Amino acid sequence: MMKNVQFPRIQAVPHPTRLVFQLDGAELVSYNYLNVPSRPYLFPVIGPAGRYLTRIGHPHDPIGHRHHYSIWLAHHNINDVDFWSESDKAGKQIHQNFLEFEDAPDSARMVAQVLWQTSDGKILLNENRQVTVRLLESKQYFIDMDLTFKAVEDIYFGKTNFGLLGVRVAKTIGVLDGGGNITNSEGDIDEERVFLKRARWCDYSGPVTPTEWNGITIFDHPSNYDHPVHWHVRDDGWMCPSLFFENTLTLPAGQELRLKYRLFVHAGVADVEQIEKYYHIWP
Repeated sequence: MMKNVQFPRIQAVPHPTRLVFQLDGAELVSYNYLNVPSRPYLFPVIGPAGRYLTRIGHPHDPIGHRHHYSIWLAHHNINDVDFWSESDKAGKQIHQNFLEFEDAPDSARMVAQVLWQTSDGKILLNENRQVTVRLLESKQYFIDMDLTFKAVEDIYFGKTNFGLLGVRVAKTIGVLDGGGNITNSEGDIDEERVFLKRARWCDYSGPVTPTEWNGITIFDHPSNYDHPVHWHVRDDGWMCPSLFFENTLTLPAGQELRLKYRLFVHAGVADVEQIEKYYHIWP
């Protein structure tokens, strides 16, 4: 006999090398954490039309941008260590453990411990990484990222355009290859007007079939350091809230930096009214 419980439509299901967020038993988003070159990442990210909304690598520079892993976290300069590229001396993010899984009727959550390690094995940051997928109407959903970085030693985050959150959208969504659009909270459109401007959110939308558009909006939480953030965004399909574009940050040993980002995976073009509604009800 079935118990009187509400069956979870979204579940966080561990696999040997990845964790799969399933919607009604089908893959929606996967968190890849083992057998990865440099760091965990989210791929695929499947939109309301049933198509991939992100990709790995630049469509026209697969070698120079091979470190672009769909949706990922990285930084170009932490204590003079490159945690962005995949050079021999670059740092890596090491998945240690899953700490928690939670399945609710319309959401699923995972908590992971991730160590930021230099090429010679020194741990600089101990990160608590929470990723929650929340189902909305019309097959739309949120990916909420709640990130806490604890300094193992005194940490210096240097100035850089690159980091901490990176998104590489699918080729057809890009402005140059697919005719997509970039929009921000200030009403600016595409790279020429959005590039390195401050905004509360930024959206990248474009065609995923001959007749359908989907997109991803990144929200910068009001409590984040240096909010509203600068945006490093390109017409070639690249989008990044550039947290340390203008400032540096020193984090003493034992202290923590907490950051929150929300990714709104949506149907159609960017609906500014809908995006603003969701932004203002974000806890």
